[in-house]
Amino acid sequence: MSQGIYERVLSLNRHITLLKRASTNQSFYRRIADTTTMSTPETLSALSKNLMPTTRLASPPHHSTFPELTATISDLRVHPTIEAALHLVNSDLPSAHFLVRHMQAAPAVEGMLLHGILHRAEGDFNNARAWVGDVRDACEGYQPKKKDEDLKLDSEVFEKTRGGKGIEKSLVEYVYGSTEPAELIDDVEAFRKKKMGQRGNKDEEEIEVRIRRELEMVLEWCKRKFGEGEWKDASSAWVKNSEEISKMSNDMTSGDKGHRKF
Repeated sequence: MSQGIYERVLSLNRHITLLKRASTNQSFYRRIADTTTMSTPETLSALSKNLMPTTRLASPPHHSTFPELTATISDLRVHPTIEAALHLVNSDLPSAHFLVRHMQAAPAVEGMLLHGILHRAEGDFNNARAWVGDVRDACEGYQPKKKDEDLKLDSEVFEKTRGGKGIEKSLVEYVYGSTEPAELIDDVEAFRKKKMGQRGNKDEEEIEVRIRRELEMVLEWCKRKFGEGEWKDASSAWVKNSEEISKMSNDMTSGDKGHRKF
């Protein structure tokens, strides 16, 4: 067989493999969609249990996995960080971003961490690292980006960064254990830089498992801290941004910087 014909056959086989994979994924999502048809009203535990196995954030999501669940999640009226986490689990980045933009400063370390996870999903890895760094600073009692200057948070603000009853660890320790949060950012970035032929069969799924575990731990922390009940006034969870964050937000939403406009 000539080299040219061999390469064409090889290319055809790759296309067939990709088509089979796409067909398998579509069938998988249809099966999951069937399982998420639950009785009304939906519950937080049922939604998180059914949605978590479908989370796909190793590659950039182009749309939510189940668009019909966006309103269902919002109708739970849970704490905004729990709602934002559920939107992320559903790969609904715009809905999650709308919420976390109101929780971008200490003591709202949960919203800050979710903001970093969201930017990682978008592929804005430097921004993701910046948010995770801010969360670590706040959890250690420092003003974000001011640790080197030994500028600490007000004691009352720092106290509010802590977890719920019985949780002694910081949010970073609770979610990531002894590993560095930036490791997952680095690994997602490295995975996305690989060409399809360079990716191992289990590379993507291994990353997805770690992302699901990360989101499971964030949800668990938030439920233990804020409860699973209804929050009638979501604005009570909002925090005032620093001048630096306010400028970044304006650039992201009204200028040409960032991934979307509101």
